[in-house]
This record gives sequence, C-alpha cells and structure tokens, in this order.
Amino acid sequence: MVIDEKKISRRMVGLDLFRVVAALMVLLFHCHIHHDCSFGPLTGFVSMGAIFMTGFFMLSGFVLFRTYQERELFKMDALRNFYLKRAIGILPLYYLVSVVYVLSLGSESQFQNLVLLPIELLGLQTVFSTLFPVSHNGGTWFISCLLLAYLFFPLMQEVVKQWGTRAKLVALGVSTLILFWSPLVVHTFSTDSIYSNPFFRGLEFFIGVVLASLPVNAKWITSWKSFIIEAILLVVGVSVAVKLNIFVGNYMLYDWIAVPLFGCMALTLAGLKSPRLQKSAVLRYASAASYAFFLAQTFNTEIENWLFPLCGIQNNVLQIAVSIVLCAVIAIALHELVEKPCTQALKKKL
Repeated sequence: MVIDEKKISRRMVGLDLFRVVAALMVLLFHCHIHHDCSFGPLTGFVSMGAIFMTGFFMLSGFVLFRTYQERELFKMDALRNFYLKRAIGILPLYYLVSVVYVLSLGSESQFQNLVLLPIELLGLQTVFSTLFPVSHNGGTWFISCLLLAYLFFPLMQEVVKQWGTRAKLVALGVSTLILFWSPLVVHTFSTDSIYSNPFFRGLEFFIGVVLASLPVNAKWITSWKSFIIEAILLVVGVSVAVKLNIFVGNYMLYDWIAVPLFGCMALTLAGLKSPRLQKSAVLRYASAASYAFFLAQTFNTEIENWLFPLCGIQNNVLQIAVSIVLCAVIAIALHELVEKPCTQALKKKL
C-alpha cells in the first residue's frame, strides 16, 4: 500500500486522538453504569463520561468546517457529493447494527417495528425523546442527531464564513448560554431529558463549526502543555462537582465545563504538530474505526451481562479489560467486514 505523505502531513492528528479518547471514555462510562466498575480516584469523572458526547458533536462540526472551508457547498454537484459522502460513511453500518439488534435483542412487536421503520430509516428517531430507551435507540440516537446536523451544515458553513469575528463571538456566547441554561429548565420543571435532543446537540455541533472558523494562531495554544492543562482542568472540575453532588447524572448541565474545555482542546489539538503521531498507523486506524467502536457498544453490555456470570468474571479490572477488548473486536469486525467494503463499493458506484 502506498502512503500519501502529503495527506498524512495535513491530517489534524490531534483531533484523531481526541476522537479515540472520546469513544473510549464513553465505553468506560458504560462499564461504570452497567457493571458498577470502579476507576479509583477517577471514578467520579468516569461516572460523568457521557459528557464526551458533547466533545464528539463539537469535534464533528469542527472537523467538517476545517475540511470544507475552502469549498463552495451550495453548488449542486458539491452539495450532492457532500450529502452522498456523509450517507455512505454513516448509513450502511447504522442499518446493519439496527437490523441485527432488532432480530437478536429487540423486544418490540412486529407491528411496533413496522411503525418505527420509516422513522429509523430516515434517522428521525431522536426527534421523539421518548424513543431513547426503545429498541437500539439508546445506542444509535447520536447518529440521528448527527444526520440532522449534517443536513444543515452547508447552510451553517456559508453563514459562518460571511461573519466577522465579532459576530462569531456573539454566536458562540448565545449558543453557549442556551446550552448552560436549558438543563436548569429541565431540572426545575422536570421536563423530558434533552440529552438526545437534536436541537441542543446541533448547538454543540454549531459551536464546533464556529470555533473552527476563528483565526487562532497563538503558539501557546497549540502545545502539549496547553492540552495537559485543559485535560487536568476537565478531570478536576468534573470530579469536584461530582464530589459535591452537583446535579450528578444531569450530563447536559455539565456543559458548563465541558463546552469551554472541549472547545479549547479542539483548538489546541488541531494545531499540534507531532511527527510520531502523524505517522502512527495505530492511531489512524483507531480513529477510522471509532464510529464502529461507538456502535459496537450497542451490543457490548448485553454480551457482558451474559458473559460475566457464565465465566465468573467478577474482578473489577478484568471486567474493564474484557469490555474494552470485546468492544474493540466487534468494532474491528464491523469496520473491516461492513464499513470499509460498503464505503468503497458505494463510492465507486455513486
């Protein structure tokens, strides 16, 4: 296989690292809530690992803008190609996981699945907040949010490209304020959770888009030292808040610390230069398979609930290790046997 050195040198390898860490943290979070796994002094932080979904949506918007900022997406061919590429990259694996789950683990009746079918084919299930615990939607809800964000991205991009710095900062401030305040409304009036709400996840995506458009060139921001400081502040901030029992379990309320720090991390990691990471085939592969890794978690807990008692796995560290290995094996199988072949075949055809 010929390696494109120019493509590797342009790759924002720091964001690959961010993507892999986010996927792993969500898995560790599931280990904690489903199996009560302990992570020592980091248990409080891991118990709020769902906040890394905020990082995932911000990262998605950030990477898309940096990728397409020089392109005019409102031309018909460019718009068609943009949507086709997103659909090819997301839908085949999503459809397979959905079908396999319904056939093997689903508890809904044939009639219920038939009613859900058009909604899930179009990726609209997250619009219905009460569908989160139904069928596979507890594991695939983020795809629905992502599809809706992708739908509006070309418009977001064109609007943001025409704004000046002041308008971008105002947009960031208003969007962040909405994300900070809305969970308080949920808590005060006991409304439906906004965790899987596409509007609020779309705001996180939009914040990533705007951040990617800012002219940030300061060298001190794009350094490993800055990233380490940001990571420490995130861990300490969340851990202290959990220790003080501040809205524990209200993951969206923790956007007060997640949004600013994930935003700083995105800016920092996007500009990091690391020849070693740039050439790391392991990191590139892990990043490419991260979508499959997220989807593999749809099955992980159910398999573990059967496997752990069967094999007598009770040790905390062993449970965590088995969970990571199991998820990685499923993700690699999905990536190699479904995602890559489908993507290649559909790109050639379409």
